[in-house]
Amino acid sequence: MDALKHVNLHQSIKDAILQPGIYSTAVAPFIDCGGTQSDATRLLSESYVGIPSMVKAAADSAELIGVNCQTILRDTIKQILLENFDPERVDATLVTAEGPAPMPWLDTLVEDAHWRRTIYDLLDKYPRCEFLNVAVMRMAESGYKDEVARLRTSSNYVKVYSLILGDTISEIIKKDDINVDESISDLVRVCCEQEHFYLYAQVLLRRLYEDFDSPSFARLSKELEKAATARGYGELVDILRTCANDIPPLLASALKSIRSSSQPSPADLFTVYDEYKSKNPPNVIHIREYELIIQLLKLLFVPNPAVHLRPELVDKMIYIVSYATVFNPTRPPEDQTMAIQDACNTLQSLQKELRSNQTGGDFTQSMGTILESLSLPVASMAVLLWIEYLSTKTPYYETYYRSADIPLPHHLLDEIAYQHPLQRPQVLQVIEHCLSHSYENFAPEILQTLQKRWIERLVYLVQLQYTIPVFKLVKRTLSDADYSLTVHFITLVLESADPPYSIEFIENTVDILYPIADTVSIVKGFDSVLQKLADYTLSDTANASNELKDRVSFIMHKCRSRKRPM
Repeated sequence: MDALKHVNLHQSIKDAILQPGIYSTAVAPFIDCGGTQSDATRLLSESYVGIPSMVKAAADSAELIGVNCQTILRDTIKQILLENFDPERVDATLVTAEGPAPMPWLDTLVEDAHWRRTIYDLLDKYPRCEFLNVAVMRMAESGYKDEVARLRTSSNYVKVYSLILGDTISEIIKKDDINVDESISDLVRVCCEQEHFYLYAQVLLRRLYEDFDSPSFARLSKELEKAATARGYGELVDILRTCANDIPPLLASALKSIRSSSQPSPADLFTVYDEYKSKNPPNVIHIREYELIIQLLKLLFVPNPAVHLRPELVDKMIYIVSYATVFNPTRPPEDQTMAIQDACNTLQSLQKELRSNQTGGDFTQSMGTILESLSLPVASMAVLLWIEYLSTKTPYYETYYRSADIPLPHHLLDEIAYQHPLQRPQVLQVIEHCLSHSYENFAPEILQTLQKRWIERLVYLVQLQYTIPVFKLVKRTLSDADYSLTVHFITLVLESADPPYSIEFIENTVDILYPIADTVSIVKGFDSVLQKLADYTLSDTANASNELKDRVSFIMHKCRSRKRPM
């Protein structure tokens, strides 16, 4: 009787007659349990509602008014999959110990662009799912290698992983220094999901570095080391760095100790110094590491009461920094020695000058030495670190700032940005820290003039073509600040820039102004400042989107229609 009730219930489900295999799963068992054919027919008839027919009728009607029901259905199924996909259950069903089960239906999915994108999205969320890796492998074998290569996730299959890793590295290498940082996260995702992915990637980057002698590959390797260490693979990073780079064990141990300490031990510093002072020094790549160089520069040039350096340690650290930044394997030995010694002399003079002028009181007297040293990139980096310390850790501005004058540190920032294009990101970072710093004992109007001086440093970076990173900083930091700073920035930029403007320049300018359009509209004459930009954007020459044109028109309308205060 229970069995009869079960199949009876099965036949009573809405539209049971339309279910696949309903006869074998419900009708036949119903009759076997004592039910009659007429009762089976009655139950199936009563269960009929006709939902599929109603759905089809509604879809046909919707198609007549331009609704793409097929797309809606596909997108709905995709959304349900993304929300409810269970990789463990799927693998348990479709993948056995002997390998993937036969899946003839998978070929249909592989040939459909929509379902390929769905599988790519699922793999991005569940990179260890065996079924998804099988599916992507099938795609690569079916002529979709280029699509697979553009994924930015890991894969358990070497062929798929190699395609993805190769494309990721190729894309990053093509980019300039401004845009490369945004792509590093893609490389980290691809390479640091599991330890063997990291190992594979580092071996490949090492081979590329040896074959092409490009520092770009060395930089990518260092970025992966940082990311892998942060994910708990520190031991693997140390082992691989020692083995793959053929680094002497004593040097590897000393460098590891220095990196992990706020105040390196004299023994470790002497070990590194002795290695690179020897007749056959190790490869410079072991110490040509940005974080290590910055760490040593801070110890040398940024005052810290907790750090006490003996004079002999100072000389050793300066030599290590000089060697790391100046050594060039293509240079003749005599010139090599002279270049390193010149760098040492410059850094020693600069270190004495800056250490004796910890609060900027003798800034004018120090300017000669500082300016002479700026031509050496590592010295200008040291000056940058010192300027940030002076601006945020001492009362320099509270004591010496005069609103009528441009502060000397600001002149130095401009000079560094001009002489060393590759240090503009660091200059921008210093300005950002100083802009957000809370200065004390300042009258509000004096503080505002100082902040405008910092804004003028940003404008100078824009004039040096370092535009988009500056705009991104302004959007990120000035949105909650005094709107007059934003107006000051936009005014100076637009007064110094003439058409044609790039779409990216226009978009960033509009992104800054649009949220505060009501506020900036009260600034007298600001509409005339924006006029050139608006005229160009609204012209056919700009090729701006309608949305961008509408936003520009909205800002101009606000500026022109708002009643100005008397």
